[in-house]
Parts: sequence; C-alpha cells; structure tokens
Amino acid sequence: MSSIYTFSPKITSVSFSWPKTLTGIERVALSAQGDLQRVLSAFFARPIVVALIYSHTFTRRSDGTLVPLALPNSPVIASASRESPIVQNRQVHLQCGGKVVCTATSTVKILSPECAHLFLEEKYAIGQLFSKLEITPSFELLGVGVGGHDDVPSVEKGFGRGPQLWRKYRLAGPDIECEILEVFASRDMFVRGQAWLDEQRNDEVTARAHFYGLTYKFRRPSANGLLWFGLLSLLSFELFMYFFVGRSRCTYA
Repeated sequence: MSSIYTFSPKITSVSFSWPKTLTGIERVALSAQGDLQRVLSAFFARPIVVALIYSHTFTRRSDGTLVPLALPNSPVIASASRESPIVQNRQVHLQCGGKVVCTATSTVKILSPECAHLFLEEKYAIGQLFSKLEITPSFELLGVGVGGHDDVPSVEKGFGRGPQLWRKYRLAGPDIECEILEVFASRDMFVRGQAWLDEQRNDEVTARAHFYGLTYKFRRPSANGLLWFGLLSLLSFELFMYFFVGRSRCTYA
C-alpha cells in the first residue's frame, strides 16, 4: 500500500497529484490519516460530533457471500477473525455547531473480537477506534476531486453551497480495514471557517421563519422590549376585565 507521506532522517514530504485549485488548508484536510475530526475541530475551534445516518452489518462466509447480521450478537462478535470477518457499510455526518461539514460513507472490515466489541458494542467511530487502540493506521489516498464523480452522491438540498470537495482513501490497522468516501459540505467553509458556520445557522433560522409564514428575523429581546411587552400584556388584561367581566382589577371599591 503506497503512502502520500514519506520521510527521511531530515526530510518530511506529503506528495499527491492535487487539483491545482486547492488551497493549503484543503490539502491539510484531505491528507488527514484517520484524524480528520481532530483537524476540523482545530480549524473551527469547536467540537466535531459524529452522527450515524445508517449502518448495515454482515458476516462473510467462506465462499465470500455476505449474510446480514442482527445486533447485538455477542457470539459472532467474539468469533470475528480474518477467516470470519464482520463487514459494515455505514454513513455518518461530521457535524460542527449543529451543521453538517462532511458526509463519510464507509465499508469497514473487522478482523478481531476486540475491534468488533469496540466498534459494534461500544459504538466507537472509526477515528476514535484507532485512537482507543493507540494505532497509527496505514493510509492510502485513492482520489481527490472538486465537483462530480461517479461514486460521489449528488448534493442534497441544503447540504452546502458551491462546488464540493471529496476524497476516497483506505485506512488499515492490524485488525481493521476501511475504505472511505468523504464529501465536504462546501469549499467556502475552508475559507471562512467559524463565520461560515454562523452564516449557515442564520440561514437555517431564516428559512424556518419563512416556512412558518414569518418574514422577520429572530433577535434576542432587549430590556426595553421586555418592558414594553409586559406593559402591553397588562393593558390587554385590564381591557379584557373591563369589557368582559365588568370591572378593572385596578378599580378599588
């Protein structure tokens, strides 16, 4: 398995046939070797959350066919091996500040009971699994691109703006092998960082307001606004008491 990362006693190099339009921070994200969440968290200065979209788990027979595996299934997990691997197809969203910044679609092959337990029972995500096992995985970058690709799903409505960045790569450790396709929400996020996250959140709030027939923007109420709201509420109550009950609560006998 070839690597884009090479080193000698005094030289370190990351070399790949990058698209010419990529920026430096985009190349940093695309060359992440199982630690993309750490890179994105450092870039945005906010936590990255892994949200599972779907997972389909199988066992592999000796003839190579895949059989669906219902979980939990402790006996099968305890017998995971190279001869009887467990395979999972899954998709997750990497979220930051409540917004999707990357969609990762993976095929994971699990080759030991320890990895199967951590991945399928304790629900460690792929990056966290390598950290938990204290493994630096081998890494092979298969492809990088901007825009369309046969294996890259079409952009979902609201997922991002402008051309998207994607990569395909393999990660492997002693007892786990992964092939992963990642599609980043928008190249604009690598330019604007936290401002992009905040803009996306404001756009979502405005879209919800229009959906419910509202045209104003939500704002945090000021002290004067709360005072006027209280006075109007009191006045409305007094008018109700006067016209429908026959007296005001502020009128004393």
